[in-house]
Amino acid sequence: MTERTLSQRQRNRALLARQLLLEPADLPIPRTVERIGGLQAQYAPSAYVGLWTRLKGFRRDALTSALERRSVVQGTLMRSTIHLVSARDYPALAAGVRAARRGSWLRAARGAADERTMAGTAQRLRNLLADGPLPRRELVRLL
Repeated sequence: MTERTLSQRQRNRALLARQLLLEPADLPIPRTVERIGGLQAQYAPSAYVGLWTRLKGFRRDALTSALERRSVVQGTLMRSTIHLVSARDYPALAAGVRAARRGSWLRAARGAADERTMAGTAQRLRNLLADGPLPRRELVRLL
């Protein structure tokens, strides 16, 4: 078997195709974000625009519904920024960045919180969010 070398243009086109940026795809939203490895969503409208550029017939309410159904989730993941990922991929991605994020939070707390306090607060948050999302101000009030 001979080795094939791609030109720069071919490499660029392959990258664009892998990111679904050459032709709109006919995929469900969760499969789309799985295929591209998550979608940067630090600025909320960017997730909608990112999917609109990648999916045939994308409608804004489709992403809103997917978030409400929890088939996709937003979380602080790669590079400590908010990403949109599938609910199926989220646990593995979150586990991959958990230790670094925990260390960052503890350094930022500067002695105001320790591992035990953080674990207790995390459990309270999981309980509060078990039935669905809550606004930040409500979470702060309940904690």
